[in-house]
Amino acid sequence: MKVKRVESQTLHVAINAQLVSFSQSYRNAGVSRYTYTLLDGLSERATDQRYTAFVNAGEAQAAQASPLAGRSNLELVPAGAATRSPIQRIRWEQTALPGELARRGVQVFHSPVNVLPERLPCASVVTIHDLAFMRYPQYFRPARRTYQRIFTARSARRATRIIAVSEATKRDLIEYFQVTPERVVVIPPVVDDDFRPCEDQQTLAAFRARYQLPDRYILFLGTLEPRKNITGLLEAYARLRTLDPAAPHLVLAGAKGWYYDAIFERIRALHLEPAITFAGYVSREEQPLWYAASELFVYPSVYEGFGMPVAEALACGTPTITSNRSSLPEAGGPVAVQVDPDDWQALAYAMQGSLADGAARLRALREGPRWAQRFSRLQAANACAQVYEAAAQSAGKHPGQRGR
Repeated sequence: MKVKRVESQTLHVAINAQLVSFSQSYRNAGVSRYTYTLLDGLSERATDQRYTAFVNAGEAQAAQASPLAGRSNLELVPAGAATRSPIQRIRWEQTALPGELARRGVQVFHSPVNVLPERLPCASVVTIHDLAFMRYPQYFRPARRTYQRIFTARSARRATRIIAVSEATKRDLIEYFQVTPERVVVIPPVVDDDFRPCEDQQTLAAFRARYQLPDRYILFLGTLEPRKNITGLLEAYARLRTLDPAAPHLVLAGAKGWYYDAIFERIRALHLEPAITFAGYVSREEQPLWYAASELFVYPSVYEGFGMPVAEALACGTPTITSNRSSLPEAGGPVAVQVDPDDWQALAYAMQGSLADGAARLRALREGPRWAQRFSRLQAANACAQVYEAAAQSAGKHPGQRGR
């Protein structure tokens, strides 16, 4: 369907917000946060675009009580049927959603999580966060891996425009799905304004006391799953304790993902139980304090679409060590220390060096927040709005694609 624009016409953009959670729970993370922040930024713009967001029917009441409900250029529309389970949600997206778009006269549809409906009556934009299921298929359960491989590839090839969250993801799209580079726009995710340094020592001390944390601790914050390389972190931490028996406690914060049993097995094998704390799920509102209260943040993931925890830790002024793989150099830039995630000896020495460096905290407090400013809400919203305009203008043209 070719979209015709009149100069004074308001562009009508619809966004699939089925995965947004408006509660403070483990569901309010990852792609939920990405989509909510997108809606927040877009609806705060002075713009000639208006937005319809299709939210989960189970979140309808919470959505109407959220700050987004009062925005003049954003309408929150509950899905017409229960979409709590993945199967229900996918069925609604593939069968009912296209008709809703046509009925409402939507000109551009944006799916913020990898997959588009098979048939659309308008131009389309898809955000692809990563291709971990292609690069590291062993880290995914078979059904999830198969679904993502088939439908993400189809969506990438059919979309009018693609948003990649990093240059690394863009390179993967070109390599695995043969999309033409000019259809892919890199727009990094947003680091929210409340991720900032906290230098009030009383606040930090009270926070540590509330969660029974030691005065000094090394932090990992993320889902406990294989590609986060937590077993590598454990090997490095065991080596660090031989180099420095007074090394700070290691806190592993985050919800359990899949295939996490190996983490607990390795802790037992390395006899690290007394030195490690599992904090479990950390609420979104308290994450800045978890970063700020830590002495060092370590995130040695082998693969990330972007690596938000790295940018967030730096925004909080926390010395940070991360991987030199995939998108993580983009998230941490020159401020984070980068190591080979397969070299746990190098990671141990990097941790030892950072802990011994008396100026590391001062550098992180000075340079980290400045680095994180490049991931602002306004920049991301303006960039997305430009992608919508470009998609509307080129609708009806065959999306460029390289031959396989």
